[in-house]
Amino acid sequence: MNISAMRSLSTFGLVSAWALTSLVGCGSEDAATTLCVPGQQVACACPGETEGVQACNSAGTGYAACVCEQVDGSDASDAADGNDGADDVASTGDVTEGDVTEGDSGEPPTTCPGPTGERPSRRSEQVGAFDPESGKLVMFGGSFGVPENCGNPIPTFESETWVYDSACDLWSQSAAEGPSPRTRATAVWEPTLKRMVVFGGRYRAGSSGNYSLLNDLWAYDPAEDAWTLLDDGKSMSARFNHTMVAAPELGKIFVFGGNTSNSGLVYTANNDVWAWDIATGEWEKLAIGGAAPKKRFFASGLWDGKRKRLVIHGGADESLFSNTAKYMEDLQAVDFNGATPVWERLDAQSAGRPDGRFWGSMAYDATRDHYIFFGGHDDGTLGNRNDVWMFEPDVGEWTTLSVGDSFNKPANGFCSFPPDFTTMLENTPERRNGGLVAGGPDGLFVAHGKTDCGIVDDLWFYDYDSADWQQRTAATVGEACVRKGGLNCNDYCF
Repeated sequence: MNISAMRSLSTFGLVSAWALTSLVGCGSEDAATTLCVPGQQVACACPGETEGVQACNSAGTGYAACVCEQVDGSDASDAADGNDGADDVASTGDVTEGDVTEGDSGEPPTTCPGPTGERPSRRSEQVGAFDPESGKLVMFGGSFGVPENCGNPIPTFESETWVYDSACDLWSQSAAEGPSPRTRATAVWEPTLKRMVVFGGRYRAGSSGNYSLLNDLWAYDPAEDAWTLLDDGKSMSARFNHTMVAAPELGKIFVFGGNTSNSGLVYTANNDVWAWDIATGEWEKLAIGGAAPKKRFFASGLWDGKRKRLVIHGGADESLFSNTAKYMEDLQAVDFNGATPVWERLDAQSAGRPDGRFWGSMAYDATRDHYIFFGGHDDGTLGNRNDVWMFEPDVGEWTTLSVGDSFNKPANGFCSFPPDFTTMLENTPERRNGGLVAGGPDGLFVAHGKTDCGIVDDLWFYDYDSADWQQRTAATVGEACVRKGGLNCNDYCF
């Protein structure tokens, strides 16, 4: 939670920020741990502030997707108990399986299959992107590693691909073979290719020693459920925790900064900018004018197609876990309108701004011409964050859209926090960093990541129109005790 209280742990080396700075689950449960009684049903939130039902799967490792009221008027309990409204079909002829719904993409209605109960296990350091045409969110890679007693988790390196159909509210795992296992890569949706593009990351075969850094470029096509290798990376330096954006107006994919050290003890921050040309398939290191921002990794970024600029925010440098670390809060951009691209600071005159932080996330709301910023990890009293900010590029001002949780009480001691450590904002996702955050035309998806209570396995959607949060997949692990409805919480997580 509070990095100033835990920086002594930095001697463990380059580990996930939340392992050093956040309260985590005090146990050794992993993805295979029994979390519920098979067949057990619990209430869950549905659109319109209604209530649905979700059932524990047959293995007892988690709950199926939330089942809300069916289109023929049958209630959620019919679907949850496996009837799928069969009694209603017999008398009326209406079919509840194969519902017709409209997704977040605003595209024509889609015919949906019945609920399967499939959902990804908890993870962090994964990547993903949202396809606005199909309304599908794609998630790739990451780590299943869960820490114990605020220590260093043993990371895993995964290569799973999962797809969330927002129109049908269903998860499914892809069987397509693609990139090698990795964490801390980056991904963007490239609208010209109509694919999610993934670059870089890191991998380690054992539990110690140096990492292997990756520089290959891959693309996933949700329509064909297929991965394609775009570039083997021989002309591009390997890195992780970098920033990547797609610039369809220029036919490019840009990569900024990142960490190029393969050591878990020494970091190498960068501020270079590379461009991959979609037409030629070649990488090029760009010469950019103006005052370059500080070298950094863990920065967030977006592409502003209206103004043709690469935008970055925040991040950290080599002092990440030192006693004097201050995370960056600046909003910088590379302007590509002139003959030579130029760096410029965007928010120097803003009256307010998000606290300095790393591993936050940004997305461009093109309809309203706003930059949206969520979460990350600060260097203050809270650590993990769940606030939402908006930047107006024509005005140059930051505005808070959702304040998120706020600090309430200090820690009891090392790795011991009271249940009311924070004042929690109702109907908001758990504070986090290192998860999947992907913007679409209508809102922002937030899935999984590192929380004060370990790793969470939820999915939320922040709606740009209504400016509120909608829970799509309820968490089974990783939430604070009070947030998950606990009445007799002993500490922040239990």
